[in-house]
Amino acid sequence: MGDPFVADLTTGLVLKLLALVTEEVIRAWDIHQDLEILCERLESINALLIDAHTKKLTMCSVQSWFNKLEAVVHVADVFMDELAYEVTRQKVETHHMVRDFFIPSKNHILYRLKVAHKIKSIHTSFDKIFKLAGDLGLQSIAHLSSVVQPREINNTPPSEDESQIIGRDDDVSNLVQMMCQNREEELPVIAIVGMGGRGKTTLARMLYNRDLVIKMFPKRMWVTISSDFNFMRILNEMVESLTSTTSLLKNTRAVIHALQKNLKGETFLLVLDDVWNEDSVEWENLRNSLLGVGGARGSSILVTTRKQEVIDAVQYCVCYPVKKLSEQDSWALFKQRAFSHGKYLENQTFVALGRSMVERCGGLPLAIKALGGLLRSKKSEQEWKLIKDSKTWKSKDVLPSLRLSYDNLPYTGLKRCFAYCSILAKDSVIYKNELVHKWMALGFLLPSRDSTLLPEDIGDMYFRILLCNSLLQDAERDQYGNIASCKMHDLVHDLALDVSTDYSSTVMPSHDYKQVSKAIYVRLEGFEDVKTTIFEAGIDLVQALYAQASVFGVALPNIKHLRVLVISSSIVCTELPDSLGNLKYLKYLDIPSSLNLPNSITRLYNLQTLRVGALQELPKRF
Repeated sequence: MGDPFVADLTTGLVLKLLALVTEEVIRAWDIHQDLEILCERLESINALLIDAHTKKLTMCSVQSWFNKLEAVVHVADVFMDELAYEVTRQKVETHHMVRDFFIPSKNHILYRLKVAHKIKSIHTSFDKIFKLAGDLGLQSIAHLSSVVQPREINNTPPSEDESQIIGRDDDVSNLVQMMCQNREEELPVIAIVGMGGRGKTTLARMLYNRDLVIKMFPKRMWVTISSDFNFMRILNEMVESLTSTTSLLKNTRAVIHALQKNLKGETFLLVLDDVWNEDSVEWENLRNSLLGVGGARGSSILVTTRKQEVIDAVQYCVCYPVKKLSEQDSWALFKQRAFSHGKYLENQTFVALGRSMVERCGGLPLAIKALGGLLRSKKSEQEWKLIKDSKTWKSKDVLPSLRLSYDNLPYTGLKRCFAYCSILAKDSVIYKNELVHKWMALGFLLPSRDSTLLPEDIGDMYFRILLCNSLLQDAERDQYGNIASCKMHDLVHDLALDVSTDYSSTVMPSHDYKQVSKAIYVRLEGFEDVKTTIFEAGIDLVQALYAQASVFGVALPNIKHLRVLVISSSIVCTELPDSLGNLKYLKYLDIPSSLNLPNSITRLYNLQTLRVGALQELPKRF
């Protein structure tokens, strides 16, 4: 975990402690003074972090110090959540006048002794941290929390209006002409090809929504492929695109029949976005199935891909390379993003700095938009010069402007929010409210002690900042004009993976399970069942888990510190395990349709968000 994240963790712990010391239960146990001392020590740690961050660049031993600090902070964080749970449990039980025989620490004297021992242990660990800091010569420089606390920022995400997309009108006209020329062929394929960030998906979307194309193709379908070229998934998503209803058909004949009902005798356009599959046999299988639905001659398939090998695997394919933006269009796109209402345009210094940086973006729209979004919030020439002179421009791992956009995010909490997105599936639709509630459950959205902002307000602001910086894109709005969902470009997702390498893990059956041992966010994919060996390496750190309903129950006894649990299933769950109620730190639970919820769910006193599909009945004490 990076040191900015450690700083955010310690600041969050201070806020948790400040909330706990005011609780009557804590004062009755006479441990409030111990917690106040712990709070002071955490603030002293914060004061060391700026110097530690600077010295880490030249002293490897300082990174070791950060690692040790992170481990201690994690233990303290779990302990604070346990105290918060116990406080809430006692409040609930006092209100209902009930006793909970599932909690072993009913004897307050014994529990107080246990708490006192734990606090002493944490203090001892911090003693070692402070001693090591002294040995390294770390100095208290400033109170870091003043840097990381969010304030209200007016960030209006840029318009996604296709009429404002720059430099692609000629491409759309050329593609429409190609479609017209191929109307007499039997299910031709047109492939839009180009390197990542050139705007292939944007171009395909412009074409898809063009009035002439809508008239040419009464039936249109859009399926995002990415790395999962799954035959049945593609056909089912075609049905969903046509009917706007969920399709979970398992039989090929059934799904082909569903497509025939909608496409027979109709001219259709199928867009397959972000394709990586090079297997010509799988392509031929898909094309033959589509020929079997009985669409009218003139129907077409439009593919977007980065790889020439994909085009080589597809028969009857015409290639359309997407060129980089011209210098003129690149500058126009940058101005649209960076100079709101013409601001700075008359300042030749800003113009010169901007042109110099735009040239480094190589005509890639994604890179230019990210740079423009970053500089939009920079108000001084000095800030622009710092970006221009950054060594990050020499980076070869990710687009430099994307890395700069991330590095210059204004809050460490916001960086944690972005890094968390690494665990979301590539090319998936990201629903704003769901994401904000997950951030909140993981403790990323704690307001400062004197703030009037609610966590949801901070989450909404963070979401808008990520959109403004093109770290999120393709915003969709609801009927009231509010942003409801968005997506993340796959190159941006690669960046999220890069900054969260040590603590975010998507695990498949073929993977080495040892990678889970340090992970905080885990996604299990492709498991029909899961062996307990996957959890034997030690998964004490896992705070967010995405898993199929058929396998997550095996993990529950081993994962005790979950804050976020997302369970997926294509069928109704007949029964959920009673052990679900043991997840005392759980704050976000998303489960599929279920016949009922276990009664133990009423013990989840920290739960903030419950998302559940169709439900037959509620627990008695719900």
